[in-house]
Amino acid sequence: MNTTPPTLPVLFGTNAAAGGDALALSMDGHPGLTWREYARQVARLAPGFVGLGVRPGEPVALLSGPRPEFHVVDTALLHARAVPFSLQESDPVERLARNLNVTNANILVVEERLVDLARQVTAALGRPITLVGLDHASPGFLSLDAVAKRGTGGPSVEQLRAAIDPEDIATLIFTSGTTGEPKAVQLSHRAIVISQFSTHKLAPFHQPGHEGVVLSYLPLNHIAERFMSHYAQLTFGLAIHCVPNPDTLYDTIRKVRPTRFFGVPRVYEKLTNMARDLIEADPALTAALAVNLRRVRAEQSGQSPSAAEVAEAEAALASLARVRESLGLDRAEYVGVATAPSAYAMLEFLLAIGLRISDIWGLSEAIMCTLNPPNAIRLGTVGRFLDGVEGRIAEDGEILVRGPNVFSGYLNDPEQTRQIWHDGWIHTGDVGSIEDGYLRILGRKKEMLITATGKNIAPAVIENALKSASPLIDYAVAIADNQRYVTALVALDPQQLRAFTGRPEASFAELAASPEVRQAIADAVEAANRTLSRPESVRAFHIVDTPWTPGGDELTATGKLRRDVIAKKYAEQIEQLYR
Repeated sequence: MNTTPPTLPVLFGTNAAAGGDALALSMDGHPGLTWREYARQVARLAPGFVGLGVRPGEPVALLSGPRPEFHVVDTALLHARAVPFSLQESDPVERLARNLNVTNANILVVEERLVDLARQVTAALGRPITLVGLDHASPGFLSLDAVAKRGTGGPSVEQLRAAIDPEDIATLIFTSGTTGEPKAVQLSHRAIVISQFSTHKLAPFHQPGHEGVVLSYLPLNHIAERFMSHYAQLTFGLAIHCVPNPDTLYDTIRKVRPTRFFGVPRVYEKLTNMARDLIEADPALTAALAVNLRRVRAEQSGQSPSAAEVAEAEAALASLARVRESLGLDRAEYVGVATAPSAYAMLEFLLAIGLRISDIWGLSEAIMCTLNPPNAIRLGTVGRFLDGVEGRIAEDGEILVRGPNVFSGYLNDPEQTRQIWHDGWIHTGDVGSIEDGYLRILGRKKEMLITATGKNIAPAVIENALKSASPLIDYAVAIADNQRYVTALVALDPQQLRAFTGRPEASFAELAASPEVRQAIADAVEAANRTLSRPESVRAFHIVDTPWTPGGDELTATGKLRRDVIAKKYAEQIEQLYR
């Protein structure tokens, strides 16, 4: 593979020239930007940031949700050879200030909605910082017009673009902090672009250039959103529709009908529930689903269907087209899921209704490592290694990777870099196995549970079995470390809980404690246990009395479990499970 790819700004220049008056950036209630307008604004702002004093390699922070102005400013900063990175608005003020100090960022670009938060952060920072308004000119903030004027007489955007090297750092991604203090991952243009090209090789962009559209709705401080929307646009010329309000996501999917879609498991769980409701209300769709579930299960077990079975499955798939249309994913040529484990039953269902959902795997330090090719999906795995990426399993089961997709080290932290990256391999912290070229993730090395009897148990296996057993279960946490048997904490889905009980007036805590809900969860645990080995079987459970939300105490912004926090917060309830 070519290890010296073009830079993101070079790719942007090519796509902007070809895009012309086609829509590049849009958002409900926003006039949108064509590629010509997008390029014009970047050409104004990039020299302006240089005039403002931004030096090559200097980190610049953005505090913003998904909106067109974010993409314009981030792209302009890339042209200025800066290192734009995003802060997560749900983080505590102290952590936001810490991240700014770790990077030594001297400029913070802020969306108007978050001006008050930015003022709190700067007060906690303890040093001066230049504030720039992303979409406003509030007191104390430079407007983008004022920034653009700083570039008068400076280098042109073409001159700036030509000076960028593929090894220049394109962004910083702060690790989730689930296993300690967040670290700033440095990602180069090379790592991002090669990962984009390798993804295209296994999951091709059939919609040429400007005919494709993706949604931007996940937190922009994570590489998943930046990679699947922002950097995919710069590389391949896709249009982006921004979704700043997550409450409107599912309506927006139906309206925009993206040609490529990426989501975390939580999003697909909601889509699955919507599809199930539609199918269960129609006997013809129920029958078609049954036919396709048989087809999927036969495919996954390696069986070859007869000609009659193929014809029956194709007819059933055609009749399920209106289910895909009702979700808004009927145009999607690629549907990806990552960031946390997905329940097998959910993936099987989505495949059966005709969504070729691709479970993928990577990490902040190695952007894209594996992908399930849409034409060769193997459920229960995260797919095959991308072109140029090597993977192997260490003696203790840890997955090691190396290739041109890996990071350039943690910012100002050589010791932590050496700990994860030595002998040429990234030590991912994930445990897995490789079967016929497909990678299977068993769990996090540090999260493996060791019972009092010496059994090693992967919690994700148990948690996925529980979530697959009932739509009521939103999140589950397996407990077993140094204990005689496995127990679980169960967090309920608020929407499913109210639909199940038919009591919208009651409080969440009241419904969670009701006998009918406890019995439903007990039935789900029993069903899950039938799919688990005896050591993995759940012997007792506790239903928590509040819902868990991404970015809260129990979950990261992308839905990963904060196991240490959960263990401390629910210590008393866990102790009760073993009495």
